[in-house]
Amino acid sequence: MKNRIILFTFLLLIPFCLNGVSYAEQNWPQFRGPGSSGVADKATPPDHWTTTENVAWVKEIPGRGWSSPIVWGDRVFVTSAISPEGSFKEPSTGIFGMDYVAELTEQGASEEEITEKVTARDIELTKETEDIRYMVYALDKETGEVLWEREAHKGQPFGGRHRKNTYASETPTTDGERVYAYFGNAGLYCYSMDGELLWKLNWEPQPVRMDFGTGSSPVVHGGHLYILRDTFGESYLAAVDAKTGKELWRTPRHTDSPYSKDGWSTPFVWESGSRTEIIAVGHQHAISYDLNGKEIWRLSGITGAIPTPLAGKEMLYVATGSQGEEGRPVFAVRPGASGDISLKEGETSNDYVAWHHPRASAYIPSPLLYQGYLYFVRDNGILSVFDAKSGERLYRARVGGGGHTFASSPWAFDGKVFFLSEDGDTFVAQPGKTYEEIGKNSLGEMSLASPAISGDSLFIRTLTKLYRISPTQKTASSN
Repeated sequence: MKNRIILFTFLLLIPFCLNGVSYAEQNWPQFRGPGSSGVADKATPPDHWTTTENVAWVKEIPGRGWSSPIVWGDRVFVTSAISPEGSFKEPSTGIFGMDYVAELTEQGASEEEITEKVTARDIELTKETEDIRYMVYALDKETGEVLWEREAHKGQPFGGRHRKNTYASETPTTDGERVYAYFGNAGLYCYSMDGELLWKLNWEPQPVRMDFGTGSSPVVHGGHLYILRDTFGESYLAAVDAKTGKELWRTPRHTDSPYSKDGWSTPFVWESGSRTEIIAVGHQHAISYDLNGKEIWRLSGITGAIPTPLAGKEMLYVATGSQGEEGRPVFAVRPGASGDISLKEGETSNDYVAWHHPRASAYIPSPLLYQGYLYFVRDNGILSVFDAKSGERLYRARVGGGGHTFASSPWAFDGKVFFLSEDGDTFVAQPGKTYEEIGKNSLGEMSLASPAISGDSLFIRTLTKLYRISPTQKTASSN
């Protein structure tokens, strides 16, 4: 009997081990994939595509959403927010509104004047929006057919949004047993893999700075979901039982200043070898918590709160920033830290901060660690590459030669690095100590979401569509 079980297991795994790709590498369960790394080195998607070439299928997704697709087994999951026609603020590419805030601040505008002008230019207010349908879709990975769709919630949003945000910007996550869709103030919804609503959790809605909207995605680990809510109201990190939806604990955050409360970074589960900790980045501080929500260490000097941390074998990398030349710090943190590990004035390292650079990070895209190099592509397309161990900056370059803006985080597979611009152009580069751009692939539509990788397929979300890029010469079809 034992031998028969072993044989059955072996036969079951054969399809997922072809070309060196394991079953685990077929799955992309959360924002930026396994370990939030953005890397799938044994995956085999093509590195060249158009709207028809190497496209297995393309599916129109109703509504708007900058959440990333996720993949588990033979299914692709994606969320969206459907609103009535004639939305107030149309999406547009270009640098995010904080540059406008900085400009107005330099001109001496008051907080009230800044809020009024930014709102008029960039913000869709709740009163200007009718009921939103918050949607979850499951698609067949092979064909693109919609297997099921669910309306998680319907109603007016609990706050406005920036024109570059959506009401479905949080990426869902899955553990292979259930799918968890989070819509910020609209709640957390848990479905079976076949679309049955198992539980939902609604917290008290909280205000977000200048009505920019929400964006921090959930992560699932060890049977728990971790939700980071950094707002202008109550801010906290919470743990939820993945099976039942019961809130297990809630740890308050950032009570010292209202300007240290808002954030859009996704929490990161760091398994350093000696322990597992949750890294939550907000304005002013990055804080590590144990699995019971108790603070382990904190690091000050954080200036923004959008990029997600990542880790290699030796260190954790925390990178946050603004759109200007100043205030874009990167910190490399060694395992085992405790207490306040902040750098003192004039320091670039200490016992636990291996190295620090004050001007490297992007404002929106998360960094990429690949083959010993750290990649930071700023919103304006300036790429900075560092030696991950020493912190030495190796070079700076303009992706695509300049003139492009970026919100999607870079990714890597098969010895190549990819950068997706807001115009839907993906630039392909060779990793190394110099910048060598070897390709450009255009989909011709605005794209801010980070892609998903699964086996021989790459899933790219644009403003209205979801593409499955795979090694085929088929003409794309929309169904």
